[in-house]
Amino acid sequence: MKPTLIYAFDPLCGWCFGFHPVIKQLTDRFSDQLNLKIIPGGLATKENVKTVEEGYPNLLSLLPQAEKTTGITYGKNFKLLLEEGSYLMNSEPSCRIQNVVNELNPDIALEFAGRLQEAIFIHGKNLNEWDTFEEILSEFPVNLKDAKTLYQSENMKEITEQNFEWCAKHGATAFPTLLLQIGDEIGILSRGYRPFDTLESHLHHLLNNIQKLQN
Repeated sequence: MKPTLIYAFDPLCGWCFGFHPVIKQLTDRFSDQLNLKIIPGGLATKENVKTVEEGYPNLLSLLPQAEKTTGITYGKNFKLLLEEGSYLMNSEPSCRIQNVVNELNPDIALEFAGRLQEAIFIHGKNLNEWDTFEEILSEFPVNLKDAKTLYQSENMKEITEQNFEWCAKHGATAFPTLLLQIGDEIGILSRGYRPFDTLESHLHHLLNNIQKLQN
């Protein structure tokens, strides 16, 4: 069986937005050697669910460093959203819709994650509203009625909470985090933003060593 690369991210994580091109490159590079699993981990949950003004007033000032490091650019509408300050930072709805897509069509999960982040970080759209999710989903091969039913179900809310707990238990407490699962063993590969070249080299040597051990 192929090892599984687990990508723990959060739709509200600006560094994850910058990391999306990297994870896409990695999955393309190692598509023959790795499976990919995406787990949304819950950046702003419970007591951390606050408006930008109340809980995240420094976000705007942190964007230039993230742009410089990752090479991505945040959209004007997102910056205006931060300036205005009333947007509610709540990871649960967007993590839940990611879990819906993971279940209905896992083959599009990574692409959907990227579009979810573009919606807020480029266009400044509300990731607390079904209308936003429906607009994005309409671009993908997913049944909207099934997606909405699943999104509104108690079972999907429970799955979302369980994924938050799973990330905390396995050390994915900062995003993005990459974990590698080999059989029943799960270990952290990297925590936080890392460039493609660094991760590609690390994964290449790691997978070579695994192959040698199996042979």
